[in-house]
Amino acid sequence: MGVVDVDVSQVKAFAAKLKSVPIRKQRLVTAAVKHGAQNIKTAILADVRTSSNRGISRIPVSYEMKESGTLVEADIAPPKGGAGNLANIAFFGTSRGGGTHRFYEHGEEEFETTAKYVREAASTL
Repeated sequence: MGVVDVDVSQVKAFAAKLKSVPIRKQRLVTAAVKHGAQNIKTAILADVRTSSNRGISRIPVSYEMKESGTLVEADIAPPKGGAGNLANIAFFGTSRGGGTHRFYEHGEEEFETTAKYVREAASTL
């Protein structure tokens, strides 16, 4: 039987690479979710900026990233107070009308693209 010559440094480097895979995957998944959240935020802001109502056109929107174990999510919403108080009227309307701007629809439009990038990130080695 022949002797196999193995360079220990290569084995250690390979082991380190395998060990870092979950961390790298988590970072890639987080980046994909963050990119999707930014796209949704940008679309919502572009939508409300088209309003003829000055207050509605100034509604701010932001997102907050949350991570817990392998769960990664982005909470996208207008803040409470100021022009953010007009968000319900802008997106959902009142009994007198309104609700002409889209909110959830922008998320629905971005969903497939973000899901694709999350799947790709989760399957990388």
